Amino acid sequence: MKKKEIELYEIIYLLNPSFTQQEVLSKIDFYQTFLTERGSQVMVQNRGKRVLRYPIKGFESANYIQMVYLGNGKLVTELNQVIKRDDSILRNITTRLPADAVFEESK
Repeated sequence: MKKKEIELYEIIYLLNPSFTQQEVLSKIDFYQTFLTERGSQVMVQNRGKRVLRYPIKGFESANYIQMVYLGNGKLVTELNQVIKRDDSILRNITTRLPADAVFEESK
């Protein structure tokens, strides 16, 4: 990736709530490795299992995972294609963050 093409992105994805802690960590590791193998730097926060406001694919709760990473449009497209094929991810959203974004540690 060329330096001037790199931007900061955030993806939040909801994992199947029936996953064990080990399965959640394995899925996080898979996507973190996917990004780092393509030259990205990644920050991950497991937000834990939360109740959903409405059912998604028949589930009332989900494991929330937040990843902030450096990338370009091509990397975002590749990641979204892989996620779209993953049945364990109930929903996801990717946003481009402003260059001056400030991150706070979760409590």
